Amino acid sequence: MTIRSKINHLRRVLGDVRWWPFYLQRKFLNHTYRNAISNYLAKKTRPKATLLSDDLSQKTVKQAKELMQDGITHLGALLSKEQAQQVRGYFETKLVHDTYRSGSDRYLPRSNTRHPNSHIAHHDAKDVVLAPYLLELANNKAILDIVSRFLGCRPTIAYMAAWWSYPTPLGPQQAENFHRDVDDWRFVKLFIYLSDVNEKNGPHIYVRQSSCSEKLRQIRRFTDDEVVNAFGSDNVLKITGNQGEGFLEDTFGFHKGQPLEGDVRLIFQAVYSMYPLPYSPNRPVIANEELGFVASDLDAWSNRIYLKASAE
Repeated sequence: MTIRSKINHLRRVLGDVRWWPFYLQRKFLNHTYRNAISNYLAKKTRPKATLLSDDLSQKTVKQAKELMQDGITHLGALLSKEQAQQVRGYFETKLVHDTYRSGSDRYLPRSNTRHPNSHIAHHDAKDVVLAPYLLELANNKAILDIVSRFLGCRPTIAYMAAWWSYPTPLGPQQAENFHRDVDDWRFVKLFIYLSDVNEKNGPHIYVRQSSCSEKLRQIRRFTDDEVVNAFGSDNVLKITGNQGEGFLEDTFGFHKGQPLEGDVRLIFQAVYSMYPLPYSPNRPVIANEELGFVASDLDAWSNRIYLKASAE
């Protein structure tokens, strides 16, 4: 990071109060302290979660316990193949940008204008919100039930993203190295594959039971050997799957994206947190009336980052 970029980042931090609690919570990496503070804040400062009734929640209770214990729970097919292909077709027509190359031109995700070393490209927030099915899935009652039990409070949908991953000649870049996310006191992420993912086109890698472990608690990138030596190869999960399959993950646990050997990968992510995040949109992205479905069933508080009550 250059001196100029450091100064610009400092200005952003000083001018946006969301950065202050973000950096504060990153000082508490000990699991016992972090968990105790998270429980207190969830109970005392956040709205109470609305959970499914007991006769409906047996599966979600089991999945929430699995999420707490292993750091990951598989949700199976959330979209049919036809629906997933519809979503992929939608995104193929929307421009993307390389978040690691500021100022670079936008381009269609399957075009030839991408920089050859660009390993990732994101869609704009509004395009993500207006994509078929995805906002509805982020608000799926069963998924919110699992998330609420994990967080201990009503979740905030703090960030939604869809991005393409590409093969490059450079090897692992950025988040393609093992790391922990430290986004909030407690948070969980929904991932949905929007393309078939095999071992050669970017399977997500997660280290089971690493989210509650005190091993390797520094905030940095780690080598494969460091992680395997600490947690054992049996706990390193390579998550392949078909279009439309999803999983919930506590990404405070170790994870990475596997570099692609060929083809491309399209994935959707929703981040559920206790508080707004510094990389959340600064203001709601769209009005309820702009959605292609009736938004009255969506919890206004959980969706306040992305949805505004009426068009301006």
